Amino acid sequence: MKKSFLALSLGLISAIGASSVYATTGTINFEGRITANTCPIEVINPGDGSVGNLVKMGTLAASQFTAVGQEYSGKRFGLRVADGAACSLASNTATVTFNGTADTSGDYFAVTPTNDGAKGIAIVVRDNTGAIVKPGAASAAYPLNDTGVTDMIFNAYYRSTAAAVTAGAASADVQFTVDII
Repeated sequence: MKKSFLALSLGLISAIGASSVYATTGTINFEGRITANTCPIEVINPGDGSVGNLVKMGTLAASQFTAVGQEYSGKRFGLRVADGAACSLASNTATVTFNGTADTSGDYFAVTPTNDGAKGIAIVVRDNTGAIVKPGAASAAYPLNDTGVTDMIFNAYYRSTAAAVTAGAASADVQFTVDII
């Protein structure tokens, strides 16, 4: 009995070894580029030129919103490519993708839920064409200055997602990615 298992094991080993005779080889080419530095991006307030990541949306009365889809308190903000020459831009165009928690529609940014948070409200971001930039989607293309500063300007609004908006804190954290295209 032990002899048959040994013969079977030797048969499997020789069959596996014989299959390697039919292996082929090939080549994979990897191509890329390493740049000397990254391109610094700053969040700016175009009104006063201040730099920082806080866009002050202001204070509104909940009663101002009387229907779904109303937008108020537009605030301009920008993303500044500090120096196109130092960034070694491979292209003169960029898009921006904003990521954060989407509201139930998926089109706007949900306000952070807190015990004292506003209800029936979201934050909408619009690009330089006036189009809504949905969470996870790219903005319209922005031209880049390859020898100097570029400000990519956006607008943020409160948008009612319900006919009745309740009062409370209405803030959101949103990340961004700038893609040179």
